[in-house]
Order: sequence, then structure tokens, then C-alpha cells
Amino acid sequence: MSTLRPWKVVMCVLVLVSSVVAGSRIDLLAMPAQGKSGNKRALLIGINNYRAVPKLQGSLNDVETMKQVLMTRWGFPEVNIRTLTDEQATREGMLAALSRLVDDTGPDDIVYIHYSGHGSQVEDLNGDEPDDRLDETLVPQDGRTGSVPDITDDELEALLSRLTTPHAFVVLDSCHSGTATRSLDIRTRSVPQDMRTALYKRAGNPEIQTRGAVRPLAAQYVLMAGAASHQEALDGPVNGRYHGFFSYALSRSLTSSPAGASPRAVFRIVETELQRIQTHFGRISMPEPQLEAPVNLLEQPLLGTANDLHQETHSTSVPRLVWLEVQPGDQGTVTLLNGLLLGAAPGSVWSIYPPGDSGFAPGGALAVASVIKVAGQHAYAKVRSPSKAIPDRSRAVPLLPPSPPGGRVPIRILEMPERQRRQIEHTLAKNIPNVDLVGPNQSARYLVGVEGDSVKLLTADGLGLVGSFGGSGDDWGAGVALVVSRSTTASELLTLDNPSSQLKVDMRVASENPQPVPKAGTRGIVVVAADTQPAKYKIRTNGAPRTAENSLQLQVTVNADAYVTIVDVDSEGSVNVLFPNAHARTEFHPDGRIRANERVLIPDSLSANNKAGFYWDYSPPKGTDTVRVFSSTDLETATMIRQKIKDLQTPQAKNNGKKITARAIDEGIASIRRELENTATRGFLTVYDPTSHVPGQKMDGQPEVQAASPSSLAGSTPSSLDPASAPPMPLMQGMPANQRSDWAAATVTIQVE
Repeated sequence: MSTLRPWKVVMCVLVLVSSVVAGSRIDLLAMPAQGKSGNKRALLIGINNYRAVPKLQGSLNDVETMKQVLMTRWGFPEVNIRTLTDEQATREGMLAALSRLVDDTGPDDIVYIHYSGHGSQVEDLNGDEPDDRLDETLVPQDGRTGSVPDITDDELEALLSRLTTPHAFVVLDSCHSGTATRSLDIRTRSVPQDMRTALYKRAGNPEIQTRGAVRPLAAQYVLMAGAASHQEALDGPVNGRYHGFFSYALSRSLTSSPAGASPRAVFRIVETELQRIQTHFGRISMPEPQLEAPVNLLEQPLLGTANDLHQETHSTSVPRLVWLEVQPGDQGTVTLLNGLLLGAAPGSVWSIYPPGDSGFAPGGALAVASVIKVAGQHAYAKVRSPSKAIPDRSRAVPLLPPSPPGGRVPIRILEMPERQRRQIEHTLAKNIPNVDLVGPNQSARYLVGVEGDSVKLLTADGLGLVGSFGGSGDDWGAGVALVVSRSTTASELLTLDNPSSQLKVDMRVASENPQPVPKAGTRGIVVVAADTQPAKYKIRTNGAPRTAENSLQLQVTVNADAYVTIVDVDSEGSVNVLFPNAHARTEFHPDGRIRANERVLIPDSLSANNKAGFYWDYSPPKGTDTVRVFSSTDLETATMIRQKIKDLQTPQAKNNGKKITARAIDEGIASIRRELENTATRGFLTVYDPTSHVPGQKMDGQPEVQAASPSSLAGSTPSSLDPASAPPMPLMQGMPANQRSDWAAATVTIQVE
């Protein structure tokens, strides 16, 4: 397989646009004949119940969710979508289904292929893997039984080398690293290397053996890898339902991406969603996605066509988002049909639009409903205004994900002597009032173990070390409580997320040493590695020069005129509004207002006398910060978020500096959620107000604040500015003229060392 080296790093969850070969047929999977031009076809393969290797929990959910996304958002006819699950997904069944799909695909078709299941490795027999001399494999449902070999990357490439369309999108959510976890919930999608080398020699594929005599075609595929070759692909619970983490992130990206979304654009949202999952599970790191494609495909539509983009822009029949059909019930309740497939978990909030609506304009919903229970595939929700009449076959789109139940933190203690266990249980209960100590058969957010004289706090899968604590019980207990408090608060903040927004906000740490622009390698392939690792910062000591290593600077971009609010959850669990702040000069983005598609640096410079009038310097203690930016098209929503976050700080000041309780934070975030729900039906237009209304404007005589942590800003007295000199903000530049109240959010994680 020497002509396809890119597969080496992406067999752990891969997305690719390429081609396939004809093979045997099976009637069960026969695609309906619809001609050879312009059809949309999909083959979805998911395996939970393996015969001979550990079972998975999220693979079937992956393909069910993807089917719903393909049908309601991307216009794939249900008759053209075939699923292969568990016992159907044998080696023979998988190869036959792929072969038949290729037979039926024409040069102008759009094809989506998805595999969720285990991956592995086997000794390389044809010398095309010089680095580790291992071929990557997919494990079919009957893999590792009798004489059934895995499906090797060589076999797969032989299939994916002769498709006539350049529009095939293949997702392989699997991994071959063989890493195991200690979690009931989070599992790796890999099994150990197959040592039955002789079996693969006997199963030699004649098509692969003769490929060396055929001149390889130019690569025409796009790969998205959920992890590098040495990393693990993870399977676990997200918003109450098990999924492959990469598949879930991809489904979120495809849910709201426009028809013309390029691989780069889809990939960026996947990366952002994985960062959100990382924070939710308290992981220090996540598998790093990778994007790989020929230069000419990086900016081309990934799943849509030029015609799709035209219809989405000029037609009212093409949905902007995935949606659920609504069936009205009694006493202000509704049923969201097949709601489970799109994450309609209890506590999630949905906007309801009229039947046939496809634009789902923010602020224009008929009503808002909260899911109260799930039965089978359907979700049952209570309408916020029960007197509001909901027509049959209305459409629901997601507004807010569920919030963590009651702010409880489930922790499982690993095996240890009983006396030591009781001591740790006592210390945890004493220091963490909202802790739930769970058993080995219950879901946990953290694991606690002992190594020598140290207590180890581990991520839920047992693979990541969150913190190591020594000393007496009170000492290590306080340390664990601090980490748990910060993580809980960050998770609460992350539930303020609007997947239906038309706003696209991008926030990243500005760096003096940006990543180099990827260059095309052999065969014109470009590899772009995502960065899911937290940005690393050092504490700035007194008198030390201010640099990109000790003073935070963020780059924020929004696709429409918007008001931005930047919030920080620091290493001690405190919540602070970083921007706008009382030290910002009045001419520096008044009200936090930024222009459409403008790359804004906040603060604008780390040099002395910058335009912003403040700096974000890091001071003790060390730890992890979660920074979240909220963007809104109206000032009212922005002001509400800022004020309610500031209200969370008030009890600390009134209580002699003691930390606000988890319950108070939970109630505060819940209050913001209720206000954000109102924006779905608010229905007003944004107009420019020429008067000055800068939140928190500094008064004369206020002392200058010196270098401090992001939660207490370093800055200078803001200069005065005639409000009339600030240019008026056009109504919703970059968005439809009838745009109403809308909001969105993004997150970065900071590690202070």
C-alpha cells in the first residue's frame, strides 16, 4: 500500500473522500437503482456486539444519529441509506456491501460511508509500512473467530481506489492503539494486535498483489482522523447517550454546517466540539483530530454541491439545520419523534417552529419546550407556554443541551485496602459536599486511586492523570476539592451552548509563534493537525517582561456584527467576566462590539500603552482555566450574561471571600439558561443606539490595577471618547436583514504551570 501512506496516521477514526471497487453482491444490502448521476447514497456500519472481542456501547447510536443528520440536513433519501449493524457486519457482509455501493455509484453521486467499531493491527506482509511494520485493520463483527481475518488497510484501499466520483465521504471511527481503560463508560475502540499472521498470508487478495503493476491514480479523497496512529479513539456517554466521541463531534458539525462547508470548516467545528467534551469529562488531553486532503479539495464542499448551496441560499425548502417532527399532546406537552437520535435527552431545550419551516430564524420560534423524559426513540417535552397552540408536524431544533443533574459529582474509588478506602471516602465527603461515591458498576466522572503516599485523581477512563496529591487527609482533600469545583463550574458553563445559531464564533489563543502553514507532500496531499491540547502558560513574576507565555491574548472572530462577552473559570473554580471590563478604554470595542469577520485581538497588544488599556497576566495558583466567549447579535442578551456572571461573584464578597457554593453556581447558570430560552421567541430586531452605554465604565479616581491574573485585570485608566466618534454598527452585517436575537459560544482551555 505504498501509494497511500496518509492512511498510516488516520486509521484511528478516519474520514475520507475517495473511490471503491466492485465485488460480490448480497440482496439484503442492494442499493436501489436510481441511475448513475447525481444521487446521494450512504452505507452506515456500526458494531457493538462482537463475537470474540470486548463490546462497545456507542457504535449503533453513531449510525442512527448520522442517518438522521443525512436525511434531515443533507437531503439523502432514506431509501438510499443502508445500515449494517452487529450480526450483519461480518467480514463478508462489510466487503460485499462496500462493493455493491461502488457498483451502483455514478461519477456525479455523493457517497457517505460510516464505520463505527473496533480497529487493530497486524504484521505488514507487503513492506508498505516502513515505520512500524504493521498494517492497520478494521475488526468485523465475526473478527478473531476461527479463520476470519480483520479487514486490512491494504484491502480497504484496494476497494477505495476505483470509485468514479470525487464526492465520497467515509468515516472510520475506530482505533488500533490497543490501549485499555478502567472506565465503565469510556472505552477505546481498539483491540490488541492480531498475531495470526499466517491467516493473512492465506487470505491474500489478488487485486492487492497486482496493484504494483498499475499506475496509481491521483489522490481524490479527504481524510479526517479523530486521532493519530498512537492515540486512542474513545467511546462514551455524551449528553446522556453513548457515542464515539469523534462521531458525535462530527454529527454536531454536520448538523449546522452550510451546504458549501469545506473540509477545513467542518474540521474546525469537530475540533471545537472535542474540546467541549474534553472539559466536560475533566480530561487533560483528547485524541487530536487530523485533516488530510489534496490541496484542491480542502476548500471544496465536503458533502454538498454547488446546486445544494444555491438551493439553500435561494429556496425555502432546504432545511438549514437537522430537525425533529413535533406531535402535540395534552396539557402543554409535545412528542419529539425520534428525538433520542438527535440527543433530545431530559433537560435539553428545543425551539419549535411551524410545519415546513426550513430557515429556523433565531428569535422566530413558536415556542420553547424542555424534554422531561425519553421512551423508546421518542422524547416527551413540556412547552414553556402551555397555552400556546402547537400545530401538528411542527419542527423542533436544539437550543440548549441538558445541564448536569443537580450539580452532583460521581467519583469512584479504585481497589485498595478497606481501611484506606474508608479514610478516602471520609475525606472526599468532608471536602466535596456535592460528591456521589459510586460503585464499580456505576458511571463516574473521576476515579481516585493511591500510589505510594500520593492520592491520584484520574479521568473517568483511568487513562489521564488530573492531579496527584500528597500530605495529610485535609491537605490532599482540599486539593481534590479545588479541582472538582473548577471542573464542575466549567461543565455548567459549557451547557450554555446554542447548536442552532447562525452565528459562527471562533476563539483561539493568539501566539507569537503560530503553527506553520501545512505544505503539500507527495501526491499533493496536505495534512492539517488539530490542537485539542490546552494552551500552556507560565505565571508572570513581578518585574518579568510581559510575553505570550505569561500574559493571555485571545483572537476572536464572528461571522456577523456581534457583542462579545469573555468569561473565565479559573483554577480555583471562580467565575469572572474578563471582557468587557472596567479597565478597557472606551474606544476599544465599546460594549464588546466587533465587526463581522474581523479578526480581533483582545487585548490588542502585550506592549506597554496598548489600545485596550488592560492585560491578562497569570498569577498563582497553578492549574487549569476554562475561557468561554459568548457572542450575541443584541446588546440586551450580552448585558444579561455579563450581569448574571457578576452576580455569581457577589456572594463571595459578602461571605468574607469564601467560595460560592456549587448549588449557587448551578442556580446562577440555570437563571442564564432561562433567559437564553427567551431569546428563541423574543422576535425583535437589533437597531443602533448612538448613546453611550459602556458596561462598567471606570469612574474618576479608581486606582490603576497592576499585573494580575485574568480574573483581576492589569490595566490603565480608560481615556474619554466622544460617543459620536464611535462608528455606528450596521444592522447585522453578514447576516440576513431580518435577523433577530441570536447567540453562540466557543471555548479554549488554558494550563497554567
